[in-house]
Amino acid sequence: MDMAAIIDSRSDSYAIERLRQLCGNVLEFDSQSVTYDSISGHPDIFIFQDYEKLIVAPNAPEKLFVFLNSLAIDFQKGHAPVGETLENSTLYNCLCTKKYFFHKKNHTDISISEHVNDKIFINLPQAYTACSLIAVDDTHFITSDRGIEKMLTKSGFECCFFNPEEIRIHGHKHGFIGGTVGISGKTIFFNGNPERHQDGKKILKFIADCSFDTIFLSDTYLYDGGRIFFIR
Repeated sequence: MDMAAIIDSRSDSYAIERLRQLCGNVLEFDSQSVTYDSISGHPDIFIFQDYEKLIVAPNAPEKLFVFLNSLAIDFQKGHAPVGETLENSTLYNCLCTKKYFFHKKNHTDISISEHVNDKIFINLPQAYTACSLIAVDDTHFITSDRGIEKMLTKSGFECCFFNPEEIRIHGHKHGFIGGTVGISGKTIFFNGNPERHQDGKKILKFIADCSFDTIFLSDTYLYDGGRIFFIR
């Protein structure tokens, strides 16, 4: 696989090694004293990515910028820094498809808002959107948030709910489904094994019905590490 990846450094060591076997270049991501400890290793708190652009928080760890520059990856620095409040820890935690942009209104960094202004905006009740939502394609979604499920269903999208109770995360009772995956092409990579969960078979069928493949990076319970980013 001709690409690099970014993953929470607190992920299972086997998952990180498996990802390294598949990608070669892997950045084990972490930050200190920037935001909440539970999400301090989550790339999706500091990075927004769509089909055309990579936007990175200006106060992201220096080693992230070194990593991107070493690979000659084109990226843009965002406007506002990440912090420890709900408002400034969700600025980059949004999701985009080819046609739609998903986030909670007034929680998006201006650099991203300007970039996606030609897309249809779907206002969601959860500001930690990327943590809580998987966009399989433009019309099929997986979420662990009932409010998001309700809004997407109301808007005419196909939405599959995944119970978050058994998703592991540092510092909280449970994590969210969006933070357990990375998507490259037509393959969804899981940070753990969804078959260990009560809704695992359901979402795997949902994904297969969308003609996507899956790869489990380890056989542990799913870990919410703030997504896995694949970059070329």
